[in-house]
Amino acid sequence: MYFEITKSANDQYYFVIKANNHEVVATSETYVTKQSAKKTIDSIKNGINSNSKVIDQS
Repeated sequence: MYFEITKSANDQYYFVIKANNHEVVATSETYVTKQSAKKTIDSIKNGINSNSKVIDQS
């Protein structure tokens, strides 16, 4: 998997997480600064805890 950061039409930044086959797995919210988007990516890359809960609100 890999991340792509993109600048949106309103000059904010967002990222998508893509699988190795280049399909989009997830899309982030928008961030005012690119640094904020990068910080979130770093948190995802380094902070995923296998014990994290999944809350199904469907």
